[in-house]
Amino acid sequence: MMILGSGVIGGIGLGLGYISPVSTLIKWFPDRRGMATGMAIMGFGGGAMIGSPMANDLMKYFATPTDVGVMQTFVVMALVYFVFMMAGAFGYRVPVSGWKPEGWTPPPAQVDNAMITQRHVHVTKVWGIPQFWLIWMVLCMNVSAGIGVLGMASPMLQEVFGGSLAGFSGRVCPISWAVK
Repeated sequence: MMILGSGVIGGIGLGLGYISPVSTLIKWFPDRRGMATGMAIMGFGGGAMIGSPMANDLMKYFATPTDVGVMQTFVVMALVYFVFMMAGAFGYRVPVSGWKPEGWTPPPAQVDNAMITQRHVHVTKVWGIPQFWLIWMVLCMNVSAGIGVLGMASPMLQEVFGGSLAGFSGRVCPISWAVK
């Protein structure tokens, strides 16, 4: 259940919830693509800073002497995430074709660069191209490492700062909500 639920279904959800905002933001900020990507990544990490303590609090709330409350926590968080994802999906507005920020002129196209193709590869043929699988594996490892770091951010910071994070000694900490 963990591999299917958290791995496969969660991975699909993370992919949809990560790639589509990045793509949309880049379309709105073609002159500042790095900033747009950073905003999406910042939101992704910010969500983890909220979701992790929320999961801990929900598990404490749903815990009984015979159950730790994980299933109920997953259900509540899935519903909360679903509401926010649907609100975000219905709130997306992709700019009209050809839109550009006022006063910005796109850089001239470089036709002599051998690394950039001007051709289109149909999605049915992409599966057979080795470069697709290599790029996919790099992205998979990159995202896995990023999620692993985000998942361990609170314990890592508590260990590095010895329970005293930026003057939050013994008080509620924005990283973990409850510094031990």
